[in-house]
Amino acid sequence: MKLWESRWQSDRIGFHLKEVNPYLMRFSDQLLHQNPERVFVPLCGKTLDLCWLTTKTKKVIGVELVSKAVQDFFAENNIDYLIQQDKTLQKFSSKSIDIYLGDFFDLNPEQTSSFKAIYDRASIVAIEKPERREYVDHLISFLDPAGRILLITLEYNQNQMEGPPYSVTAEEIESLFAPLGSLKLLETCDILDDRFRNKGLTRLLEHVFLIVKN
Repeated sequence: MKLWESRWQSDRIGFHLKEVNPYLMRFSDQLLHQNPERVFVPLCGKTLDLCWLTTKTKKVIGVELVSKAVQDFFAENNIDYLIQQDKTLQKFSSKSIDIYLGDFFDLNPEQTSSFKAIYDRASIVAIEKPERREYVDHLISFLDPAGRILLITLEYNQNQMEGPPYSVTAEEIESLFAPLGSLKLLETCDILDDRFRNKGLTRLLEHVFLIVKN
């Protein structure tokens, strides 16, 4: 918690894109194949993807650990909201977007109902390896049978940079999700730029997966 709080407070949020994620726009038809009325976005930060998704579906529901990220999202997008307590989390509610403030592991499907579509935009790379199995099992618990996840992950030599974001290889994604459903690798791209090159990386792969739950 302290790590992410400090990064938001000091504006060290290089992971935040100032535009809608191009993979989401490119592969949204596959994610939204069942025309879901609701989409779930774990560890959502203040991503503009939330607003874009509201043009495709009636309701977008996120969960975020850091209060500043949630408050900044609504303020920067001029969205009015109400706050209510929902068990151990606060729920920031607006007409088309709800964000639960708190630990993702404290949120459960009884609070949100289950979903036909989940968008994990590099959320898994914020999770340390010992917790990833628990993260995936918890994430899948929010997904309906035959529901879909669009998942974006990063892969690099972990000896060259500690993270976060952590390296989560394509092989690890397969081992985590294959027992739970089918996987399709939609795209792989080397996105190495000067920011990460200056940290010592020689390669930075971005993988985009479509996962369909059994």
